[in-house]
Amino acid sequence: MMNPNIKRWETRSRWVEVDLDRCVGTGNCEATCPAGVYHVIDGIVDARNIGNCISCEQCKIACPSGAIIAHHAWT
Repeated sequence: MMNPNIKRWETRSRWVEVDLDRCVGTGNCEATCPAGVYHVIDGIVDARNIGNCISCEQCKIACPSGAIIAHHAWT
């Protein structure tokens, strides 16, 4: 059974999973993502722009709580 607090955003060629239980809403992902994938609104991350992901992993590196579990983009 999948954890309901793990949110997944996806397109046909890109996806990201964020554990909302671990996300502390610092906005580091938003600040470091060169593709503008993330937005933090009222302390909650949103990745509805996942289609822009270039799979650089800067969001994972910048996340202090390890909330960004996995992401992938391919062309």
